[in-house]
Amino acid sequence: MSRLFLALLMAALAFALPARADTYSVDGVAAQATASDPLAARDVALSKAQREALDTLLKRLAAQGAAGRLPAATDQLVFQTMQGFEVQQEKTTATSYSAILTVEFRREAIDQLLAGAGVDYVETAAQPLVVVPLFVGPAGAVLFEGDNPWRDAWDRRSAGTDAVKLVLPQGDLADLQALTPEAARQGDVAGLTQIAQHYEASGALLAQVTEAAGGLAVSVADAGQAPFYSGSFPAGAYDQAVAAAAAAVQERYRSQNAVPSGPPARLEATAVFAGLKDWQALKAAVEATPGVHKVTVSKLTVGKAAVVIDYQGEPAGLRNMLSQRGVGLDLGAEGWQLHQGVSPGALAPGATDNPFAFTPSAAPLAPAPAPAPSPAPDFLFQ
Repeated sequence: MSRLFLALLMAALAFALPARADTYSVDGVAAQATASDPLAARDVALSKAQREALDTLLKRLAAQGAAGRLPAATDQLVFQTMQGFEVQQEKTTATSYSAILTVEFRREAIDQLLAGAGVDYVETAAQPLVVVPLFVGPAGAVLFEGDNPWRDAWDRRSAGTDAVKLVLPQGDLADLQALTPEAARQGDVAGLTQIAQHYEASGALLAQVTEAAGGLAVSVADAGQAPFYSGSFPAGAYDQAVAAAAAAVQERYRSQNAVPSGPPARLEATAVFAGLKDWQALKAAVEATPGVHKVTVSKLTVGKAAVVIDYQGEPAGLRNMLSQRGVGLDLGAEGWQLHQGVSPGALAPGATDNPFAFTPSAAPLAPAPAPAPSPAPDFLFQ
C-alpha cells in the first residue's frame, strides 16, 4: 500500500465524528514521532497513538482481575475495530509530527474481541458520576467556596482507564443553591440528587476528607448511604487519597457491571407486570443490563409479555446481572418468568434445587430463528 494512499485514508478518517451510542471513544491520546520527512513521521505517530488508544480502551473495559488476559493492541486489531479518529493540536516540522487524537472504536467489534479472548468486561457508563468533594478542617467544612485542597486534588487527577467518567461540580449558582457544606456533611439526599441532575449524571457521590493533626480520614458514599469506601492517609497526601478513593469507585462500578465472557445465547421468558408503566420500567431495566444485547417482544397482552433475550455469557451471569437491577428471573412450571423485584424463584416440579444449573431454552444466537410477530392488538403497550 503506497504512502500516498495511506495519507489519503488517514485524512478521510480524521474528520470529526458525531457521538454515537454504538462506539467507544478514547480522548486525549498523544501522537508524536520523528522521521526522515513529516509524512513518514505522521504515519508512525498515528499508528502508535491508535495502538495506545486501543490498549487504553481494553484496560478500561476489562473487569476487575481480567487485565492480564487482554490481547495485545496491534495494527491489525486497530484496523479491525477502529471506527475513525479526530485530530486536534496538530503540529508538523521538517522531521517531526505531533497531535492529540480522539479515537473511536466500534462497540460491537470491541465486545466481540473481549468475549472471544475469554475476558470478562464492563460496558462504559452512558452517564457520568458526580463527585462532590467535601473538605472538613479545623475551621469547618468547605465545599464550593474557599480553599479546598481536596477538590484541587480531584481536579488534578487523570481519568486514565476509568470505566465510568467522574466529574466535579463547577460550583456555579445552581450548585451553591443545591448544596451547602453543612447539608453535604449531613448527606443531604435532595441536594446531591439535584446536583446529579444538573450535570445529567447517573448519581452523585459524597467524597469527604477530614483533616486532623494525625492525617487525613477519607470516605466515599452514595447520597444518604453509609460509606462504601473509607481510608486513612498521611497529612497532606491528598493526591494519594484521591487515587485510592477513585480506584474504589471504579472497582465498584466494574464489579456491578461486568459482562461475563462466553458465547452469545438466547433465553425465552414471560414478563409479568401490573400496568403500562411497570412494563416500560421492566423492559428498560432488562435492556440496560450489561451483557444484554437485545430484548425482542413476540407477544404483548394485558399484564404479560412473551420476550426473547439475546445476551452474552452464561445463564447464571444473566440472572445475577438482572438481580442487581431489581429484576427477578425465576423458573416456574410454565418456564422462565421476568418480574420487578428479586426473589429466590419458584422451581418447576422435578427441576434442580440449584437455580443456576439450567439450560437456555433456545440454541445460541446464530441458528435461532427470529420470533414471529403477533397480531397488532397484542402490542398495545409496547
